[in-house]
Amino acid sequence: MKEKHVLQKIAKEVLRGAVGFFCSMISLMGYYPFVPAFFAANCLIPGYSVLLYIGMIAGIIYFMTLTSVVKYIFLLAVIAISIRFYFWANGRCKGSVAGILAGCVTVILNLSGSVFAGNDKNELVLGISEGLVVIGLTIALHYLISMLSEMKGSLFRGKKEMEIQIMESKAADGKVAAFANAVDGLAVAFAGMNKGKETAKTENLGALQQELVGTLCASCDGCAICWKENPISISSKIKEMLQAVVEHQSKENILKKAYVAECPRYPNMVEEAIHAFGRMELNQAWYKRLLENRRIIAGQLDAMAELLCDWTKKDSNLDERMRLTIAKISYEAKEYGLLAEDIHIFQNEDNRKYVVADVRSKWGGGIPSKSYVKALEKALKLPMRLQREAKSILTQEPVTLIAYEDTQYYVMSGVAAKKKNGSSVSGDSFAFFELDNGKHYVCLSDGMGSGGYASKESELVVDLLQKFVEAGFPKETAIKMMNSAMVLQGEDNSFSTFDLAEINLYTGDLELTKIGAAATFIRSKNRVECVMSDTLPTGVDICPQEENTQMKLSEGDFLVMVTDGVLEYLHVKKPEEKMKDLILDIQTDHAGAFAKELLDRVLLYTGNYAMDDMTILVIGMWEK
Repeated sequence: MKEKHVLQKIAKEVLRGAVGFFCSMISLMGYYPFVPAFFAANCLIPGYSVLLYIGMIAGIIYFMTLTSVVKYIFLLAVIAISIRFYFWANGRCKGSVAGILAGCVTVILNLSGSVFAGNDKNELVLGISEGLVVIGLTIALHYLISMLSEMKGSLFRGKKEMEIQIMESKAADGKVAAFANAVDGLAVAFAGMNKGKETAKTENLGALQQELVGTLCASCDGCAICWKENPISISSKIKEMLQAVVEHQSKENILKKAYVAECPRYPNMVEEAIHAFGRMELNQAWYKRLLENRRIIAGQLDAMAELLCDWTKKDSNLDERMRLTIAKISYEAKEYGLLAEDIHIFQNEDNRKYVVADVRSKWGGGIPSKSYVKALEKALKLPMRLQREAKSILTQEPVTLIAYEDTQYYVMSGVAAKKKNGSSVSGDSFAFFELDNGKHYVCLSDGMGSGGYASKESELVVDLLQKFVEAGFPKETAIKMMNSAMVLQGEDNSFSTFDLAEINLYTGDLELTKIGAAATFIRSKNRVECVMSDTLPTGVDICPQEENTQMKLSEGDFLVMVTDGVLEYLHVKKPEEKMKDLILDIQTDHAGAFAKELLDRVLLYTGNYAMDDMTILVIGMWEK
C-alpha cells in the first residue's frame, strides 16, 4: 500500500511537470500567460515539486527566444517569492490572491521592460492585458487543479471500504434493535406482574375472620360449645365486628356495641382484630407501593426501548449524491487556510443538512472557526452554523466539527421574578436551552408552597427535563421519565407544575406542553392569545395528563409564561383577561424590559405585596 502511494505521488509530479512543459508551447501574440498562471496555481499546493520546476524551465528554454527565457524565468522566481511571502505574512493564500500577485508581477515586469526598450503603446497594452489574463487563468487553473484533486479522493474511494462501513453500520443497528426489543420485553414483563397481584394482594373479610377464629377460638376451651349451638349467628356477629374494624371505628365503640356478647374473650377478640387489620393495611400499602414501582420501572424501560429504536433511525447520508459538493467544501476550506478531511454530509428527518468533518489549520497558527463556516456556505450555498461549544480557533490539531444548516429565526429572552414576602428563596425554577437540531426550549416549574423545599422540587423538575432532552430523549419520553422520577422520590403533597415551550427556529412552530401549569400568553401584533390548562401537577400520577397546544410564531411575536402567583392575586374576576390587557399595553421589543414592566404592572394590583412566588418569562422571536 505504501509503495502504491509513492508511485501515485511520483506519477502526479511527472504529470505536473509535463503540463508545465507544454504550457510553454501556448503563445498569445508573443506572450505566454499560461506559464506564470500554471506556476502560480501550483505554488498553492503544499510540497516542493522539483519536476514542476524542471518541466517548466525545460519548456521555456525549448520553445522561447532568449529574451523571453530570461523574462519568464525571472517572472517565475518573483511569483514564487511573492506567494511564499504572502503565506508567511498571513498564514494562507487564496487562489484569487495568488492570481492577483502573479498578474501584478507580470504587468510590472512588462511595463518596466517596455519603458526601458522604448516600445509603443500597443506593447504597453499587450503587457497589461497579459497580466489580466494571468489573473483569470491562475484563478481558473487553481480551481481546476484543486477540484480534480478533491474529486479524485471522492470518486475513487474504495468500494470495499464503503461496503465494510455499511456492514458495520448494519451490524451495529441490529445489535441496538435487538437490545431495544429485549428492553421492551422486559417492560412488558414488569407491567404484566401487576395483573396477577391485583386480585390476590388484599385479604377480604373472610380471610381476616378465618385468621381471627384460628387464633382465638381454636385456643379457647369453650370454642366447641359456642360454635356448636349457633355457628351461623356467631359467624355473622364476628363479621359485623370486623366490618366495624375495617371502617376504622374506635375500639371503645366496638367494645360498647358488644357484637359477640356471649364470648368471654370479646375484648381480646377486638384487640386481635384491630391488630390483624392494621397488619393487613400495612401489607396492602406495601403491595400498592410495589405495584406502583413496577409500573414506573416498566414505563422507564418502555421509554428506553423507544429511545433505542429512535437511535436506529439514522439520518440519510448524502455522500454518494454530493461528491462534487464535498470536493467544493475541501477546496473552499483550503482557500481559508484550512484542511477539511473525512467530510460527510447528512440530512435529518426534517430535510435539514449538516456536515461532519475533521478540520485543522493548513499552514499552522490559529484560524477562526468562522472561516470554516464561510467555506461551507460558499460550497453548499446555504447559511450554516457550528455545533454548540465548538472550538473558536482552529490549529494544526485536527478537530471534528459538525456544522448545521442555520435557522431562520432567533429568540431573545427576559425574566422578571419576585419571591414571596418573607421567603428567603423562590419556589419557582426555569431554564432556557437550545439544541443543535434548531429547537429552543423554555421550561418553567412552580413547586407547591414556597421556600427551600418548593425550590428543590421545581429545580428537580427543570433539571431532569433538560438533561433528558439534551441526552437525546424525545420530548414526550423525557416528560414521562421526569414524572416517574418525581413519583419515585416525592413525598406526600410534594408536587410541581410543569410548563414547557418548544420553538422550532427553522419554521417558527410552537408547541406548548402543560401539566398543572398556569396560563400562557402569546402576543402577536395587536392581539393576545391565552392558552390554559386543567391538569394535575407532576408527581401526582404515574401517567400524567398533558395538554399540548400547537401554534405558529412570526417575526416580532412574544411568548409570555407565568407561574400561579402572578395570576391568582390580581384581585379581578377574570385574571387571564386582565393579563391579556396588560400584555397588550406594553410597547417594547426588548424581552427583558417587557418582563420587568409586566411584573411592575401586576404588582400595582397586589399593592407591591407578593403573597406567592412570582415569575414571568418573556421570549421574543425575530428573523435572522
